[in-house]
Amino acid sequence: MATQVAQRAMTLRPWLSRPFLASALALTVLFVLLLTAVTRLAVNENRLAGEPAEGVIWFSSQGQYEAMRLADTALLFELGRVSHDELVLRYDLLDSRITLFEEGQMTRRVEAIGFEDEIASLRTQLEAHRVPLATMVPEDEAAIAALHDTAAAMALTMRDLANAGMLDGRERQSTVRDGRRQILFEILAFLLATLVAGVIVAIIVVRGHRGMARAEAALSHEREVSRLHRAFTSVVSHQFRTPLSIIDASSQRMLRRGAAMSAEELTNRVTKIRNACQRLTRLMESTLNAARLEQGEISFNARPCNLHQLIVSVCENQPEEDQGRIRRSLEALPEVAMADTTLLEQAVQNLLSNALKYSPENSAVSVRGWRQGGDIHISVEDHGVGIPEDEVGFVSERFFRARTAEGIPGTGIGLNFVSQIMELHGGRVDVQSSEGKGSTFTLVFPFRAAEAPRFVQAGAA
Repeated sequence: MATQVAQRAMTLRPWLSRPFLASALALTVLFVLLLTAVTRLAVNENRLAGEPAEGVIWFSSQGQYEAMRLADTALLFELGRVSHDELVLRYDLLDSRITLFEEGQMTRRVEAIGFEDEIASLRTQLEAHRVPLATMVPEDEAAIAALHDTAAAMALTMRDLANAGMLDGRERQSTVRDGRRQILFEILAFLLATLVAGVIVAIIVVRGHRGMARAEAALSHEREVSRLHRAFTSVVSHQFRTPLSIIDASSQRMLRRGAAMSAEELTNRVTKIRNACQRLTRLMESTLNAARLEQGEISFNARPCNLHQLIVSVCENQPEEDQGRIRRSLEALPEVAMADTTLLEQAVQNLLSNALKYSPENSAVSVRGWRQGGDIHISVEDHGVGIPEDEVGFVSERFFRARTAEGIPGTGIGLNFVSQIMELHGGRVDVQSSEGKGSTFTLVFPFRAAEAPRFVQAGAA
């Protein structure tokens, strides 16, 4: 009887059974251990989330861009080609970029990198020109020259800050990844220990583990979306620079010559402007597509591509003063192959514009194409500043710029974009460079013959 009463009591109150108490004790211990591990993981992740390394890089790149724009605007103001309001606007934009480093979390981040004195110096330099700027006229050559030199020096400081932020961010991320790996190993050990607690505890732990895995995947996705959003403006400014230059140059020539232009020359200029506008549209679409491709939202669009025509078009879209420097050798290159025309055009455009920018004005730039085995090769060779041997492996990283590029405008995103394009083509970017002698960048991707259409629509003949 006593035994039956005890069994009935265990049935009504199962938490009094030894298996349940053992499982509950194991679950409690596991919960405490898991809570500790998850807390450590959260603290570890907050170390990365609380240190906006990419924010510093993005703001520094924007500051460098605005400083270069202010320097260029000062020269144009001296020549009477821009208004005083435009000059003041560029000054205010640069001032707003410096202010970003003097407020809130960015201030602590700059101090951690060790650039607080440089930011303070930038503020002092910038404020020194505020009063003269209010009454500045194109005849104030000395004041304009001083403003130009200050803006150029600030651009160099912003570039150094971006590079320092990138290196510091990489070190922090490495530390966070190591800590995360260790904590995840501990969590795995705790999960294995739940087998002793029975099926009930095992199910609870497995569900918790799956939920944690989904949460971490969602967190990684959010980080990637945020990174693409921050990099979008930089990509657009870098990729759109050449067609905007074509539009600006053609418009200025039309303004200078006016009625003296012949109908043929006028048609040629308007055609260039129209082609550049169309290219801007293609660049916008392809940039958005590249971002979506990186997230796996759209598929790669390969179609018959006239490689010769594509390369010639890219060469002709370069500034007029640089077109005479370009040497083409396309005899060994197949004329038509399957490729994404828009993306491939951007890749060649990036390499060619970089070669022209980083080489002397009187030096030639060679564009060659050939087929080797089952691959297409398109190379761009210059005789410019080159890349140090110890930095060649980093050229495709976003925002990275070699130390030989000092004083040359740029944000360090073009080659990263080219690498992504080649990955979409199933290819790669080969780099050969010697410091002070020049560089050769080669696009390599599989050759696929152009596919013939399978049918003709009614009435097409």
